[in-house]
Formats: sequence, structure tokens, C-alpha cells
Amino acid sequence: MRAPWKSVAICGPTASGKSALSLEVARAIDGEVVNVDSVQVYRGLDIGSAKLSVAERGGIPHHMLDVFSPQEAVNVARFRDEALRSIADISTRSKLPVLVGGSGMYFTTLLHGLAEVPATSPEIRQGVAIMSGEEMYAELMRVDAESAQRLHERDRQRVSRALEIYRMTGRKPSELLREHTFAQQDVVSLVVVLCRPRDELYRRINERASVMISSGLIDETQKIIESYGRIAPLTTLGYKQALDYIDGIISFDALATEISLHTRRFAKRQMTYWRNEPRKRGWAVRPFEDEKGVEVLGNEGFSARARKSIKPFRAFSLSISELISSVRRRVTEELSRSEVWYVRLSE
Repeated sequence: MRAPWKSVAICGPTASGKSALSLEVARAIDGEVVNVDSVQVYRGLDIGSAKLSVAERGGIPHHMLDVFSPQEAVNVARFRDEALRSIADISTRSKLPVLVGGSGMYFTTLLHGLAEVPATSPEIRQGVAIMSGEEMYAELMRVDAESAQRLHERDRQRVSRALEIYRMTGRKPSELLREHTFAQQDVVSLVVVLCRPRDELYRRINERASVMISSGLIDETQKIIESYGRIAPLTTLGYKQALDYIDGIISFDALATEISLHTRRFAKRQMTYWRNEPRKRGWAVRPFEDEKGVEVLGNEGFSARARKSIKPFRAFSLSISELISSVRRRVTEELSRSEVWYVRLSE
């Protein structure tokens, strides 16, 4: 059996600085970037996904950007197949893949594989396909509320797939996902999770929302609608709010506020994932309790009830140069399982 491919990953909440750091890391370790963002894989969805332009990439090769047409049905399995091919290509050329993105499900399944479910029969697929989006979502909410709440009601592709799985197996997709052991290791990764205090992260989110709008988010959204219709990717952050503006649901003055509000909520969910996922999957977690140069980050941004059950967590306080030196040193050593570093970048 082939040993898992080794990689470095730059992860964390949206607007935390992942893309910029990935360029620094890739240069330092002779790496190439692999996108692990579920929206940046689409061609033409640039501003709303905060995709780096070719010039901004600084000559660092990037993979899994602009791979699919916006109207293509892209699920996590298809993404994983394409991303593994990119990782294999990079690795066989004696380079290191640098995985970058905020899509937690894509990241976990890239490393550990997918829960096995039977292929959908044509009859079941057709039976689901004739339903309206509202009917699909209502049925999924009835049979598997957990899966429904994880998906956007207008994400027809993923809602229909969840319904197909339920009708094929008679079991909730959320239960099948929990039963997947994630023991498979196609890729192991040194994962750097960028952690920022709430006020700092929120400031960056607000700035990003303003930049998206001034850079032409509304025009980009309109062009996508004209070319492809109201496709599933337009339910994602930024595009959903731009669509609401185009439809007259919100005013232009409220657009940046709405994008920031929903992005902050998404960032909280991302950090919940990164608090919990490493230990659930058996990844090594640092810093250890007795390590020095560590900052304790609180549970800001959560409700009073949630704060009672969410413990503050520890993160290395490092400059970019210190972090890069540590990463460069670590990747020269054996990495038998994925390892997560929580890092607060010092200015």
C-alpha cells in the first residue's frame, strides 16, 4: 500500500489571512498550492470567493482553481478525486502540496475518504429530480433535520443528493457520516490553523465585504445569472447577499452589513469545526499544555450559554518568519498522522 502523501495545510476561518500565508509557506518549502474551497473551484466566481488573481499568486502554481464551469454538478467526491490527482502530481515532482481553504468537509474527506453509500438508482434519482426545491428541502427537514440544517435550502444539488441517499438506504445521511471511521489516510498534513481574536477577525471580515463590493461583486453576480441562471453557487456567502440586492430584498447601503453579518456567523462555525475536528479524527494537536510561547484565546463571540461549554484554547504566538521556520523544520521529519498547530500570528 502506498504511503500517504505529505502536505502542509493553511486553514482557519474566512478572512483570517490563509491565502497570503500560503504564498509565504509555499515559497519557503518549494511547494505548490492546492485550493480546498468549495466556491473557488468554479470559473468566474472570483470576487465573491476572494480568489487570488494570477498576479497576486506571485508565480506560485495553484491547483483546483477555476476547474469547473459554474453550472456543473460538483460534489465532495468529485472534488476529492480531482484534488488527489493534483496532490499526486505535485508530490511525484518532489514538491510539497500546500492545501488552503475553509471548507471543512472538503478538507476532512480529502485526507480520510468518504463514507460509502450505494449508487443512486435511476428511478430514485428521477423521483427526486421532479420535486421542486421547496419540496426537496421540506422532505429532508422531515427525515433528517441535521442534514437539512447543514445545507442551504436553495442548494438543490446537495439537498437532492441527501434525499437520494435516504431513499436508497432508508437511513439518515447524517448518521452514515457519523459512522464513517475516517481511518483511511490518503494524505497526511501539517495543519496550521490561523486563530485571531474576535475583534481583529471581525474587522478583517468587514474590510473584505467592503472590498468585494467596490471590486464589482454586483456586476460579477449579474454576469453569472445572465450566463448560467440562478445556479447553486449563488447561494454562498457574498453572492447570496448580492442576489438579494439585485432582487430588491436589501438596499445597497445594507449590502456590506449583510455580507459581514453572515460571514461572521460562518466564521464561528468554522472555528467550532477546528476546535473539535482534530481530536475527533485522532490528529495530533499542538500546542501541548506545557509548551511556551503560547497565547490563550477565549471563547469570545459565542452566546452566554455556549461559553459555559466552550473552553478557551491555546495557540502559539509566532511571527510569520518564526512560523515558516518551524514549518520548514517539521516537514523534513516523519509525519505519520496529521498534526494541527493552532497559531496566533503576532504583528
